[in-house]
Amino acid sequence: MNGIELAERFYLTYGRDLIEATVPDAVHRIAVGIAGQGSECFGYDDEISRDHDYEPGFSIWLTDEDDIKLGVKLARAYRALPREFAGVKLQLKTGENSRFGVSTADGFFRSTVGRTDVPTDPLDWMTIPDHAISVAVNGKIFRDDAGIMTARRDGFRYGMPGDVRTQKLAARLALMAQAGDYNYPRMLSRGDEAAARLAVCEYVRHAIAAVYLVAGEPRPYYKWQFRGLSDLPCLSGTREPLARLLTGGDREATLSAMSAVNSAITRELGAEGTPLDRLAQEMHAAISDRRIRELHLMEYGAD
Repeated sequence: MNGIELAERFYLTYGRDLIEATVPDAVHRIAVGIAGQGSECFGYDDEISRDHDYEPGFSIWLTDEDDIKLGVKLARAYRALPREFAGVKLQLKTGENSRFGVSTADGFFRSTVGRTDVPTDPLDWMTIPDHAISVAVNGKIFRDDAGIMTARRDGFRYGMPGDVRTQKLAARLALMAQAGDYNYPRMLSRGDEAAARLAVCEYVRHAIAAVYLVAGEPRPYYKWQFRGLSDLPCLSGTREPLARLLTGGDREATLSAMSAVNSAITRELGAEGTPLDRLAQEMHAAISDRRIRELHLMEYGAD
């Protein structure tokens, strides 16, 4: 049972009745679920990661107004819940703060994406790292009748303007070309093996970002990016050649793996055979928002 399943079972067993008994007139205004930092919020937790942050619990999110009226009462009731469930014990010691419990919806978004609202100006989207969006939209919402969490989570997940996505993707493609097609062989020709390996790492970093952008999914924190590739609706097959690039290989094997990734991405974009640098420039030139189009191709969109 992963962390999301544990949280939902704990909520259905104890939390739902607790909330209805504590604030019966406000149940329809409250959101409940699990989301935010941690592998368990992505559903990626395993036996190794459960040495910390694996415990029964769920989050209760309120509006700022309801937090003033109901927050203390709900928090006191939440603390009275069992400290063990399904054989899993609450790990916190006296005086420690739990990542679960009562908080505000606005506070959640401030702590994840740095703002409480979904941007309406495309330029504002350029300031939000992809991994921050992934933390804001992961996990699972168990109840949210008023949409105080769901509406904004959907906005951050699906609302990125097309020009912003194009700029981000064009930047990644251009940087893949720079690191893989250009700098990697040049460093080898100089006999600088260390710099060549750095070029490969840069290529992989930008390639992973490009894959997530093409798939339309927010890219998580670096240590979960490879794990997440397997779940993407497209381009999950790039995981194997990308992994090979990080584990070493001679020039021929490295260039072959890069070629496989490049081909998969350009094929998915309907531009198979187009060199990455040219494709990036064409995509950048097609951006309709002049403010986005005037951003430097290789410096804006690659966090």
